[in-house]
Amino acid sequence: MNPLVLVADDDADNRAVAAAALKAAGFRVVLAEDGAAALALAEAEPPDLVLMDMGMPVLDGWETTRRLKANPLLGGVPVLAFTAYALAGDAEKAARAGCDGVIAKPCAPARLVAEVRKAIAGGSLHGKADSRP
Repeated sequence: MNPLVLVADDDADNRAVAAAALKAAGFRVVLAEDGAAALALAEAEPPDLVLMDMGMPVLDGWETTRRLKANPLLGGVPVLAFTAYALAGDAEKAARAGCDGVIAKPCAPARLVAEVRKAIAGGSLHGKADSRP
């Protein structure tokens, strides 16, 4: 079965573009518009990867990632911060929250797909936020 990617983003256009690119590349995709919905979807069907917007309502991406990583069933799922937060220190902040890498928005769909494939395969991530094994 094709890998499942959970796209958590409060912007409908960002969700639509990411979903279209990922589906065209053969991924299955589920969408969440806030962190609480992302947690519920991940618990219902654990994804192979989470693409996480960090600035969402209800439960932001920082806290959502911390909760995912603390869950024994979901802690090993790669989480890529998909964010417009591109200031100095933001990659480190994402790593502290538990993100396995960072993809800055805006991002070309082909690059997004390549980064997701790399993360699912366990390869090194462009812009990896930390050096955990």
